[in-house]
Amino acid sequence: MKALLFSVVLASTVFAQAALLSYEPGKYKYDGVVLNMTAAINDAKGAPTPMKMDLLGAGIRSKTVLVATVKVYVLQLFADNKAGFSRDANALASLNSSTRVALKIDMLRTVSADSLASSLRDAAEANGYEGDAEMANLLTLMSKSAEATQGKALTLLMVKKDGKTSVYYEDTKGAMQSFVGSNELSTKILSIWLGKPADDGLAALRTTLLKPVY
Repeated sequence: MKALLFSVVLASTVFAQAALLSYEPGKYKYDGVVLNMTAAINDAKGAPTPMKMDLLGAGIRSKTVLVATVKVYVLQLFADNKAGFSRDANALASLNSSTRVALKIDMLRTVSADSLASSLRDAAEANGYEGDAEMANLLTLMSKSAEATQGKALTLLMVKKDGKTSVYYEDTKGAMQSFVGSNELSTKILSIWLGKPADDGLAALRTTLLKPVY
């Protein structure tokens, strides 16, 4: 896994292997989901490597469906430069100094893969990335993965090296896919949660993400 992370992947690839990340549990929970203190990238055997990230923030994604507001998932945001994270309007830009950023998404209800990708697409478009080829690549990849099942988690890991961003996506069945994009790709992805909110639920989540947990 360590060697894989720092190689150039020329096309979207599917891997059958151990979990992408290992976590150090913390003492707090959101809706029964443990908020972890750190996340470490695993090697090919599933053992954690020294490549760790600290929890920056966490929150619950809610969405209005018809007339009801429902809880969709718990999001945990990790990065390897906690000290450089700005808990204000500069939050998104401040993550440019991070080499590794990860998102753990614990589903509180079952959502089809296509519906999840569509919701993220709306958020990306709210930040000016409609028609962006890199985001389309990621969202197509997600839409063709396993459905986001209640009680399961999916993971997004972004690693920057040599002016490129390697993106790794692990679905709720543990299948992982990856591709390499531009240095700006991580900012495009993170704008979904830390950029201009596409709806009130994402606005509330962004506010919570900016508050430290530990």
